[in-house]
Amino acid sequence: MSTLLIKVGGAAAAASGVLVVVQEVWSLAVGGLTEGRAESAVHTTQVLLLVPGVVGLYLAQQHAMRRFGQVATLVALLGSTVMSGAALTEVTLLPELTAAGSPLADDHGTVTGVIWLVAVATWIGGLLLFGTATWRAGVLPRPAAALVVTGLLLGLALQGFVPGILTVYAGGLVWLGISAARRPAPAPTVSPASALVS
Repeated sequence: MSTLLIKVGGAAAAASGVLVVVQEVWSLAVGGLTEGRAESAVHTTQVLLLVPGVVGLYLAQQHAMRRFGQVATLVALLGSTVMSGAALTEVTLLPELTAAGSPLADDHGTVTGVIWLVAVATWIGGLLLFGTATWRAGVLPRPAAALVVTGLLLGLALQGFVPGILTVYAGGLVWLGISAARRPAPAPTVSPASALVS
């Protein structure tokens, strides 16, 4: 069962990275993403795929993750889940509010703004911690984990100045996902007691 979860999670992580590249290319092609249902759906799907993606990547290296890796995984899962819920409102509620001419479409209010900021901070912080934990575990390719962390930091610093900068993060995510999905299944371990019984 865990082998299936690793493969599905690895594929989800890789697909999430591909969707980040699609967003970046789309942004370059049209001169910046405008807020709309299609653009928001791509972003929401990319974030939602991180939930099974993080689970699969964790399972692929759980034996080497230690406590820091477990905490990093929990924060990354929490951040990805909360962020996908927050992003889902862009696809479902925001277009309807805009069509109805609601003032909430432009001014989301203080509480919604705080929730959004907490979601983004937990999401990015969790992915930074998870990338660091993946590097420390050394099971999946360390350069891929470095790309995830470096790409996120570059995105935070340069997103408004360097078009397509998040492709660095996406490349690391795709690499980690493919590496996890292609890992051979672990050999079953035989305990000394069961060997005596046979």
